[in-house]
Amino acid sequence: MYNSLVYKTLLLIIITLGFLLRVVGLSEHPVGFTPDEASFGYDAYSLLKTGKDQWGVSNALSLRSFGDFKLPLYAYLTIPSVGIFGLNEFATRLPNAVFGTLAVIATYLMVRELAKSRLMLMGKQINADMFAIIAAFMLTISPWHISLSRGAFEANLTTFFMPLGVWAFYKGLTKPKWMVFSALLFGLNMYSYHSARLLTPLIVLVLVLVNKIKLSEAKTQKGAIFVFGVFALVAFYSMFLGSASRSADVAIFNPTDRWASVSDRRYEALLAGLPDSLSRLFSNKITYVFDQLVGGYFSYLSPQFLFVQGAGEWTYGMIPGRGALYLIEVAFVVLAIWSLIKYGIKSSLIVVVAWILLSPIPAALAKGPGYAANRAAIMMPAIQIFSAYGALVLFELIKKKWIFTNSKRIFSAFAIAMVISLGMFLEDYVYHAPRGSAESMLYGRKEALEFAKSVEGQYEKIIVSRSLSEPHIYVAFYSGWDPTDFQKQSPDWLRYEKEGRSFLDQLGEYSLGKYSFGDVDFRNSATNTGLLLIGKVGEFPQNIVPLKQVNYPNGRKAVLVVDPQSAN
Repeated sequence: MYNSLVYKTLLLIIITLGFLLRVVGLSEHPVGFTPDEASFGYDAYSLLKTGKDQWGVSNALSLRSFGDFKLPLYAYLTIPSVGIFGLNEFATRLPNAVFGTLAVIATYLMVRELAKSRLMLMGKQINADMFAIIAAFMLTISPWHISLSRGAFEANLTTFFMPLGVWAFYKGLTKPKWMVFSALLFGLNMYSYHSARLLTPLIVLVLVLVNKIKLSEAKTQKGAIFVFGVFALVAFYSMFLGSASRSADVAIFNPTDRWASVSDRRYEALLAGLPDSLSRLFSNKITYVFDQLVGGYFSYLSPQFLFVQGAGEWTYGMIPGRGALYLIEVAFVVLAIWSLIKYGIKSSLIVVVAWILLSPIPAALAKGPGYAANRAAIMMPAIQIFSAYGALVLFELIKKKWIFTNSKRIFSAFAIAMVISLGMFLEDYVYHAPRGSAESMLYGRKEALEFAKSVEGQYEKIIVSRSLSEPHIYVAFYSGWDPTDFQKQSPDWLRYEKEGRSFLDQLGEYSLGKYSFGDVDFRNSATNTGLLLIGKVGEFPQNIVPLKQVNYPNGRKAVLVVDPQSAN
């Protein structure tokens, strides 16, 4: 259909489009800035300035953050941009925009390599360049991928490291030295996000089994095993540094209600006349976990998640009510499934299908409201590749059934339809989503704390409500707090663990310089001089006159900065 120069030109256009979609207006969209983003940025700043994270830990394999123990790769990758652009939202989010763009290239390389291994399309040899271009294009304009690429959301990193690791693995089948590079990429992927840590070894196992690799045959393969093994062992060791407790906290094996729902269901059965022994048989911890796991797993493969609802929350820059894929992709996915059933599946495509089917497992193992698109992000770019395969099936059917053989026109019609879908998403993302997402993305912290910084010299103490969610990190981030001083004060906060609390902001009170974090008590503060209060609207009297009022994009009050002496 096209010569190699045309494909290279198309790829360059796609990469450029991908970068623009991810970097333009990066500081403003998504609206707001979450504490997790601020924490990654400040950790990068601290590592840059001192070689230690915000808690004073050198060579951190797990970042304590607020007690949730994040994996460290994103913070390390953010050091260069913070060094160049300073400590701000743009610098903190830029690495994800860059790696989101690189993921497009990685997807192209991976698909082209997979298609080389005599991948078939409806009984015919597939056009490897065409398949790779369409898959890269689908990821470029993916609403799921664009959204996750525009914030400091570490879940998105795996969409680069995983496909590039698969590409290097297939290169290594003929040039064994690439296997070591593949092992390095898979190893790094285990430090990107908790879901990737669980899924990466499973994908590696699939690759080994599908390609019938005999691990004892070559020295290079042994070298790859050694490299991946080192990363895996260190990852396992780092779990004992705190991340294991985080995993246990969010797992379905540790329900928030402490198994109350199981007890209630059992009691309900008893009242209805079922013997206690049978009620225990039907309602117990095992049946509860099984139901949660199965229900959660299939929810991420459901049309509801993929094409209709998408993310269940506004966090991570996603838009609830908008599918993870475009609605038009229903046809592509259905046709891909139909084609594989009718014509069979080639081993190289088995990897993609297995990748998709394994991806929901980490998300299903975690408790929460469901449809957590960030936890299932590891499904990308496999799901876009599968959709691209279905698009090619559609092209082939059009040529066969309607005797419409002009491939260029078919491809052009496809591109126009996808660009229209992209336009509808962008209109929603830029003009409508900010009104819905601002509160979940914690909009207003920047404006309030930058104002507090400008007047802090007039006050002896500034109380910031913990209702603002980990408020200390916003103070540190927006004031560019000296990491050396921060590290001197943060060890005192470790008493949250001694008190049996899971997260730092559960402490009654803690402080950073003249900033104190805890509850805002306006009544008892009204007579205090030299005091500034920062909190949500509900923490102050209705007719309060604030020094600074920050409103959400929809006009509702978000954050107030109040001087108790002049507020009435």
